Amino acid sequence: MKRTYFILLVFSLLLLINTSCNDNDKINDKGELETVTYDAGTKTFKLTYSSGYTETINAIINNQVDPPVATATLEDGSIVTFENANNSGKAEIITSDVISDYKYVNGWIYDNMSVYYLWNDKLSKSPNYSLNPEDFFESILYKYNKTSNPDGDRFSWIQEDYTELLGNLSGVASHEIGFEYILVGTDATLKQYYALVLYAMHGTDAELKGINRGRFITKINGQNITADNYKNLFGGTGTKKLSMADFVYNETEKRYILQSSGDVTINMHNYFAENPIYLDTIYTVANNKIGYLVYNFFARDNGDKSNNYDKELISKLSNFKSKGVNEMVLDLRYNSGGAVSSAIALASALVKNRSTKNVLTTSQYNSILHNALIKEEGANYNKDYFIDKIIGTTVAIPEMNLPRLYVLTSGWTASASEFIINGLKPYMDVILIGETTYGKNVGSITIYEDDDPKNKWGMQPIVVKFANSLGFSDFTAGFTPDYEIDEFENLYLYSFGDTNDPLLGKALSLITGQTSFTRSASAISTPFRSTQINEKISVDSREKSHRFEMYDDIRGESIRNIMTK
Repeated sequence: MKRTYFILLVFSLLLLINTSCNDNDKINDKGELETVTYDAGTKTFKLTYSSGYTETINAIINNQVDPPVATATLEDGSIVTFENANNSGKAEIITSDVISDYKYVNGWIYDNMSVYYLWNDKLSKSPNYSLNPEDFFESILYKYNKTSNPDGDRFSWIQEDYTELLGNLSGVASHEIGFEYILVGTDATLKQYYALVLYAMHGTDAELKGINRGRFITKINGQNITADNYKNLFGGTGTKKLSMADFVYNETEKRYILQSSGDVTINMHNYFAENPIYLDTIYTVANNKIGYLVYNFFARDNGDKSNNYDKELISKLSNFKSKGVNEMVLDLRYNSGGAVSSAIALASALVKNRSTKNVLTTSQYNSILHNALIKEEGANYNKDYFIDKIIGTTVAIPEMNLPRLYVLTSGWTASASEFIINGLKPYMDVILIGETTYGKNVGSITIYEDDDPKNKWGMQPIVVKFANSLGFSDFTAGFTPDYEIDEFENLYLYSFGDTNDPLLGKALSLITGQTSFTRSASAISTPFRSTQINEKISVDSREKSHRFEMYDDIRGESIRNIMTK
């Protein structure tokens, strides 16, 4: 009997060992991880391997972001993630090697943000270094909230290729379609949009083919424009077939009606450098010589360090002065920022009774930078004065000595444009015409490593807050216009310089006392109104092109040099 029990015991052990080995073989032979799907109902990931073996693991849901993100860490250190935990779908697999690269870059991001970031004392103390660098950067920001944190950060950004970042700041773009636009919903549902052209950039194929201000694009490559596809439709390479529509006067109905006007094929630009000076002209009315300048962003040059844009700007203003211009209309309605040095040069030409001893702005940095800069450069290190020459050159800046300044504004008028408005207000009357400006009182510097093959990222963190000579900097809600005018009231846009343009016409009437005659809204028939403009998309598209940037090119390089000694 004992012998029988012994034989049964041995047999059971052998069976157990054999089964265990088979299970281990199954696990060891499951092969490479091929796909991962996320199930929102069970909050789990299903892992499928090359052998056909599958397994299910629980997801960790991060509800601190919107939408919530689902993640899980695998045994080999890889991470699977799904961007919206409320939905189901195919998840992303991030291998351990990639995560190691992420951690290297993220360490560089956090170290630099700890030194330069305006809100460095607000950085997360325990960030997730395994995130993609762009997500990591976003996760550590002291973020703006209209209600709970109105003074927070809306503007810091990061880019995978620092050379593209530097180009963007100088108006250099790849995959450029050649015109600025806004999207207008074709009806109240906002499921389909038309693009309304704000202006064609000089020197582009779009300008050559007649894609002018005020024209509508109803389709691209035969596709309707939606909130989901507009980025792809307006981006990329090659050619684009634009279906156009224009206002045409109907003699029978005695009004302007939007009508289809055929297709136009244009070439995308793989590389394009936009000149910020769009139009300059002089109006002579009675004893008034009125200078009008359309200036679309602030940049010294296209990145070649020639100062050519600044030199051209000052040449235009010198011409105004030589022709006896005694009033000035500065059109900044589409100008969302740029180089501080260019803003200082422009303000110095326009200010009344210029003195290079007068302060234009003062700068506020975090305590680390403040202590280092005051030690290196003295108590007045943070003051910017009016100048009489373009910085770094011998080119003289004219004294126009204007009695006042008229500025045309919109919701895109931001940062360096507001720097001009705020800086000049203590010295002269600045009359705003149009809509409330965006409200950006802070600036950034560029941080990158040009000799690190493992890290090509560049970032543009907010590092400085600007105030005028009276200490005023509280305009995060924007500057309210003295004369509020919605240029998109009936979606009919006049060419720049046309005196029927409602913003320019108002400025000219204030200067001359003569009323400008504009086309009656009742004579224009459109299937939509300005309430159907997608403000979020319109602003986001300009933010993504980094037109909302104000970068501190006065102290940026010296700050980095001081902090890396």
